[in-house]
Amino acid sequence: MIVINRSSENVTYELPELRVRREFEPGTSKDIPAEELEMLSQQTGGLILLKDNLLVEDKEWVKAHMPDAPIEYFWKPDDIMNCLKYDSLELFRETLEYAPYGVITIMEQLAWRLPLTDLNKIQALKDICGFDTLAAIDAMKTTKPQTENKTSKRLRQEV
Repeated sequence: MIVINRSSENVTYELPELRVRREFEPGTSKDIPAEELEMLSQQTGGLILLKDNLLVEDKEWVKAHMPDAPIEYFWKPDDIMNCLKYDSLELFRETLEYAPYGVITIMEQLAWRLPLTDLNKIQALKDICGFDTLAAIDAMKTTKPQTENKTSKRLRQEV
């Protein structure tokens, strides 16, 4: 079964019984045997990793092991981007309340990278998740190296 790290963080797990150690960087996918997923779901913290950070693409497996998985469980980066850009504020707030942790971390990351310009959505991120998008944007501006010549940014040129 295809398993994707859909969070913005590294995810690692070990299954000593199978002599397996898996490391997922953000956005990477791996083909994992069903037996391994079964053991991971029964290991302490394993089901939490599967619910919050990893995405198992097999919908039947997810239904059987995580019947309470929200709609957003199967979201990919394009779905998250569409939510940020096009969903109503009501749908956006609902997503923040129900989406798995991995989806939320990507939403926060994209909010300052785009940057997100809808002030109501920026406030919702702050109210529900505690993530201050405007502070993140400011922080990223101050950490970028200032290598460009300031005069090159001018729209008006000497005649």
